[in-house]
Amino acid sequence: MPDAKENDTQIHKGHRERLKKRFLAEGLDNFEPHAVLEMILFYSVPRRDTNPIAHNLLKYFGGSLINVFDAPIEELMKVDGIGLNTATLIKLFPEVCRRYLMEMQETGSIVKSSKDAAKYFIPLFIGRTNEMIAVMCIDAKGKILFCNTVIEGSINAVAVGIRRLVEIAVRYAATDMIISHNHPGGVAIPSEQDIILTKKVSDALKTVNIDLLDHIIVSGKDWVSLAATPSVSEIFPQRNGFTIAK
Repeated sequence: MPDAKENDTQIHKGHRERLKKRFLAEGLDNFEPHAVLEMILFYSVPRRDTNPIAHNLLKYFGGSLINVFDAPIEELMKVDGIGLNTATLIKLFPEVCRRYLMEMQETGSIVKSSKDAAKYFIPLFIGRTNEMIAVMCIDAKGKILFCNTVIEGSINAVAVGIRRLVEIAVRYAATDMIISHNHPGGVAIPSEQDIILTKKVSDALKTVNIDLLDHIIVSGKDWVSLAATPSVSEIFPQRNGFTIAK
C-alpha cells in the first residue's frame, strides 16, 4: 500500500490539475485571491502544497493581491515558503501586465483630453513602488509622438531632470507635453512640491515654444489633473480641442 507521503503527493497533484483545468475553462475572474496565488506558486514550488503558502502571503500583506504583487522582493521572502525564485516569479506578474498594457497603447493615437491622457499614464505605473515621472509628447493635432516613464526618484530629485524633459520634447518635435507622476501607496493629491515642479517644467518648456497642457498625478486607479485644480490652473494654457478633466 502507498505510504502517507505518496498519498499526500497524489492529492496535491490532483488538486493542481483540477485548478489548471478550471483556469483553462473559465479564466481567473471567479478565482478567490488565494487560488490565484496557488496557481502562480505551482511553477516555482513543485513538490509542496501551495495552498498554505498562498494563505500566508495574503495574511502577511493584508489580504490583498495588489499588496502581494507590489511588495518588495525582500518582504516577500519573509513569508514562510517564499524563496528568491518564487519572489521573483511573483514580481514578474505586474511587470508583464504593465508591458502588455503599454504595447496595447501604441503611439499615433489622438489625445483630446486629460481623461484620455490618464488612460495612457495609469498602466505605466502598475507595480511601481518608487516615484516615477512619465511624459507624453503630442503634436498640434493631439497625436501621441512618445509616451513612457523617463525619470525615477522622489519629486525633489526629479527637479534636476527638467532639462531631460525639455530634450525629449524637442527630440520628438512636440507641440505640447503632458507629464505625470505616481504617488505609490498614497493618494492622488498634489503636494506643494508637485506644484513647484509643475511650474518649473512649464517655464522650461516655454523656452523652446512648447506648452505643458497638464500634470496628472496617479495613485493606483485614481488620478488628479492639476490643470483642473483651480489654485494652479493658471500654469496651463487653454488649448482649443483639448478638454481639461473636471
